Amino acid sequence: MAQSNVVSDVGVSAGGLGTAIASAIVQFNKANVTQNCITMSAAPQGTSTVKFPIYTKHDVTHADYGVKNMASGAEETDANLTSIETTSVSLEVLRNAIRAEITDLAAHGNADALLVNAGRQLGNDIAKEFDVNVCALFDGFATSKGTDDGLRFLDLMDAVASLEANDAPRPYHGIFHPQQIYGSFGLSNEFGITSVASSNGAFNGAQGTSVGEQFMGAGFVTSIAGINIYTSTSVPDGATGRKKGAVMAETAIGCGFIDFGGGNFMQMTQEREEVQAKTVLVANGYYAVAELVDLHGVEMHTEIS
Repeated sequence: MAQSNVVSDVGVSAGGLGTAIASAIVQFNKANVTQNCITMSAAPQGTSTVKFPIYTKHDVTHADYGVKNMASGAEETDANLTSIETTSVSLEVLRNAIRAEITDLAAHGNADALLVNAGRQLGNDIAKEFDVNVCALFDGFATSKGTDDGLRFLDLMDAVASLEANDAPRPYHGIFHPQQIYGSFGLSNEFGITSVASSNGAFNGAQGTSVGEQFMGAGFVTSIAGINIYTSTSVPDGATGRKKGAVMAETAIGCGFIDFGGGNFMQMTQEREEVQAKTVLVANGYYAVAELVDLHGVEMHTEIS
């Protein structure tokens, strides 16, 4: 049944009625990919606002404000006076929520653990929405790279060069749509998987290399050229036939959140409505995301078809 806003009664939950002969299949979204790729900061106790101070980068070679090289015999000369300037990005943590209402008959008439799996699915929805919000910020990055013939290794090197030139701190993370990594227009084409003739050329015959062996054996690479590789279907569409991923430092995007323990910003609650004989499950995600330093991210818009 397609997703709707109806109460999960015995009719709409009919898939689990009767005798369960196998484990339930819950169709989860791939989620919680981006949390480890950005700067996470919990709101202090007693407030729902998180402020990220951002210090202006100094030109250390400036004659008047940079580092002064003292002449021989003049070590007592005054050092240059420089200013310490900051801006800030302030995030108000907001509630992001979804709920399901499940009747007693639906819950107790199922051999499946309906309430448990429903709660897991709602939590997954919050995590997926988090990824969507993070990936939507890629458009704000100051730099973009892209080609008409898919994602290439040289595109990754261009992104790294841009981040290095802008003093973005490592580690670097690459978040791409699966179709930017796999297929005839994907990064996989760089490893000679289709044929040497049709490969873009960076890793022709790469089956003998560590990167090529990892890709051929496992079907994916976890890191290439110092970039941690992640795939997410939350990466947005670009122009026709394109997707817009990113290579970024963790300082590019920030998240303010309410910590419910261990860095978890999600809260699961339930309440009873006895008159209607149903249980209401509510999943809350208390967070807000924003761009911090636009020069610390590179949008990667590449062809996928």
